[in-house]
Amino acid sequence: MKKRRLSEKQFETKLARLIERRIERAGGHVTTFHDAGVLTLNRGLVVHLPNGQEYQVTIVDSTRY
Repeated sequence: MKKRRLSEKQFETKLARLIERRIERAGGHVTTFHDAGVLTLNRGLVVHLPNGQEYQVTIVDSTRY
């Protein structure tokens, strides 16, 4: 049986929700590369931590068919 594949966009959305649940209460937030204006063709997230740190997480589907 073939498993359903997530697109990069779907994975980005799910990962953003997961991270947001952990950091929003403390004052952090997550935005997508697109919404943050990051100049790249990749999907990804910008994670803003409550202490002012910022991380960028790039999402690339590396599955081989």
